[in-house]
Amino acid sequence: MNEDQQWQKLLELAAPAYAGEAQPPFGFTTRVLTQIRAEQRQCEMMERVGLRAIFASLGVLALAGLLLVGVNHYRTDMEPGLRNVLQVENIAVS
Repeated sequence: MNEDQQWQKLLELAAPAYAGEAQPPFGFTTRVLTQIRAEQRQCEMMERVGLRAIFASLGVLALAGLLLVGVNHYRTDMEPGLRNVLQVENIAVS
């Protein structure tokens, strides 16, 4: 029993030296793992934000293209010379 008491006293004396290891994160390895997980979460979040930005840009581009096609389709104010050329071409083809 005397030997157990000696070890107990040694542990009590050494406890202040390891007080930092008893609080989260529990040492160097845990700190590194925590930091790696945080970086992975940040990378995943940036990927999601990037994908959303790409899809939003494609959506706006598609909307602008549809709007441009729609405006050009309903446009009736062609120049008279161009209208005559188109009519001549239609007659020649017919």
